[in-house]
Amino acid sequence: MFEHVGHANLGSYFKILYDQVKPGGLVMNHGITAKYVDGRQVGQGAGKFIGRYVFPHGELPHLSMAIARMSEQGFEVLDVEGLRLHYARTLEHWSHNLEQRLEQARELVSDKALRIWRVYLAGCAYGFRRNWMNIHQILAVKPLPDGSHHVPWTRDDIYGQ
Repeated sequence: MFEHVGHANLGSYFKILYDQVKPGGLVMNHGITAKYVDGRQVGQGAGKFIGRYVFPHGELPHLSMAIARMSEQGFEVLDVEGLRLHYARTLEHWSHNLEQRLEQARELVSDKALRIWRVYLAGCAYGFRRNWMNIHQILAVKPLPDGSHHVPWTRDDIYGQ
């Protein structure tokens, strides 16, 4: 969710998380990330549209920025998983489901809100599909005072033997 925090607040965000976790505890942070390290906006004016109508003041940090700020607060990053194509498919399903239920949606929100969300869902599905942005899950641990942790050394517990 760190896309809602803003670049300037990432350190504070991860410090709050760090302070809330017991030593040895895990944090799974899921967030939309920028394609470009220099923070360029998403193409075709999509970033401006999203900023104006959907998520004001949101900023997409690059994965390297998110990991750096997380590490600076004391977390040890254990794993990173990119889910861009999974999220593209999820957005495509959400968009399709909305289109199938437009009449029901019109009863719940204004025509303007409905138009915004139709464009947003379809546009984001397109953008993720074409690698304009990404989405990552970052698994980190707050080390124990001696620097150790109890996270398994292999993934055998996940995948079996």
